[in-house]
Amino acid sequence: MSDTAFSSEPVTLPCSDGQQLAATLYLPQQSNGLSLQINAATGVPRGYYNAFAGYQAGRGFTVLTYDYRGIGGSAQTPGAPAPRMLDWGLQDVPAAARFLAQQFPALTPTLLGHSFGGQVLGLMPQVEAFAAIVTVASQHGYWRNWPRSHQAKLFFAWYMLVPTLLVLRAKAPSRLFGGEPLPRGVLADWSRWCRSPHYVCDEQGRALRPFNDRVRAPIRMISFSDDLDFGPRKGVDRLAEYYPQARIERQHVMPADWGLPRIGHFGFFKREMPAQRWAEIGDWLHTTAAARKRQAA
Repeated sequence: MSDTAFSSEPVTLPCSDGQQLAATLYLPQQSNGLSLQINAATGVPRGYYNAFAGYQAGRGFTVLTYDYRGIGGSAQTPGAPAPRMLDWGLQDVPAAARFLAQQFPALTPTLLGHSFGGQVLGLMPQVEAFAAIVTVASQHGYWRNWPRSHQAKLFFAWYMLVPTLLVLRAKAPSRLFGGEPLPRGVLADWSRWCRSPHYVCDEQGRALRPFNDRVRAPIRMISFSDDLDFGPRKGVDRLAEYYPQARIERQHVMPADWGLPRIGHFGFFKREMPAQRWAEIGDWLHTTAAARKRQAA
């Protein structure tokens, strides 16, 4: 599909619990019939995905980016409970899907999840509506899924450092985790998950996968060989087990294969990424969604 012009505008997403989320809607001049929901990584504001979102809108996607509560433009609603990571999965991600379905019912929904954004598909009741899904550096975050060389550092982080931060500070410093400072409730949930072999779990440590069996869309799971701190290959492989009914297509990339010196956990969405790589994602989503539509007909 040839490139087309697009426009962008700020919108507000209402959550079922009353929280309002700041979002950006990218509207193509000529639609390809698909919407694309972009779920961000932990603590990463939606502006980080501007270049990628604009590129896909220029190729016909109606794209939505948004900030989880407590991050970026989604300030905590006055009087509302403190933000939690569980709220991101149970409230914010479904709110984005609901907005697109209500505003653009004729479009076929697709999704891209970066890191955390691909971990919580099973918390979204509408997940079976998606025709194609891409995850970028999304992993099962249990600390033992990392190489042994990293496990001592992670043990210290999740069993000693973070519990101390939760007592002494309201938010975790951004330099520790790569995004914005995290609200205390978010950090508490994330710490509990990373200590659990189940990863996504409730406050009693029980596995929390209410809609994982409804994830039936093909998923392309991408990981990078130089993403050892955040998205190691084993962790990404383990996440595939979360979606037993989906057809998983694994893509493990060495930066040199793409002619790049490094990619890491955050590099895929930077403007320096060759446009060919972004085009491949859009083409895969378009082709896969079209095939799913034919199967359903």
